Amino acid sequence: MKRKLLNILPGNLIRRIKRYYLALRCLFYYGNRYKCPVCNHNFRKMLPGGFDLEVIKEKEIIGSGLRENNICPYCQSTDRDRLVFEYLKYHTDIFGHKLRVLHVSPEPALYNRLRKQKNILYVTGTKYAEGYYYHKNIESIDLTQLHYGNDEFDMVICNHVLEHITDDSKAMSEIFRVLVKGGVAILQVPISLKLDTTYEDNSITGHKDREKHFGQFDHVRIYGKDYKNRLEDAGFKVLLYDPFERQELSVNENKYALNVNEKLYIGYKMK
Repeated sequence: MKRKLLNILPGNLIRRIKRYYLALRCLFYYGNRYKCPVCNHNFRKMLPGGFDLEVIKEKEIIGSGLRENNICPYCQSTDRDRLVFEYLKYHTDIFGHKLRVLHVSPEPALYNRLRKQKNILYVTGTKYAEGYYYHKNIESIDLTQLHYGNDEFDMVICNHVLEHITDDSKAMSEIFRVLVKGGVAILQVPISLKLDTTYEDNSITGHKDREKHFGQFDHVRIYGKDYKNRLEDAGFKVLLYDPFERQELSVNENKYALNVNEKLYIGYKMK
């Protein structure tokens, strides 16, 4: 019923209703405990979000699971989106220099900020999957067979995508190929540090079975401690970025409402 109603309303009216709704929600959640670095709004708390599944708790999958203070009430950024944005803002030239950026399956909150940057050539792409919706101008891409040339991008943002792809090693190699020498890729995935090796089983194909084994109906693995090695096998030099370890943020304060256990996997193309 809700979708049918939206289909008959003019687009400008829908946008106006959404703006009023978000403004009211911001007012309701307003406070000084948290600040979303993506939209620059302040809140007394964020919204909860994520799946409450047994395998996520059992394997302690970082980046998955039901989290309090996960979703920004205004721009809908998640804790992992804010971690990526914090890194982009303070540790890259994306907001000041001319860069060619490929953003794979772009998160709406990050997309809405980056698309406004006149200094970057911003390319977005995804492979259509049921239940996921993106802006109308997004390119159709297959991450295991990118149609871009060698050394085409200065940066690739690939945030929680590889766990959906059966041949992830091919996808990693393709990301490496399209990066320029000296280029950087954000290669974030949900990960369990209780697993020494990544758990995957290609015979598990049903939605319910994948949810039971991997923590989400469209995931095909749970990455383990060997994730860094898998990226290195594709050619990357891998560094882990932890804003709390660098003391850029206080764990106790955690003003951006980040997951304090989550580190960002950054891959560099050195040759």
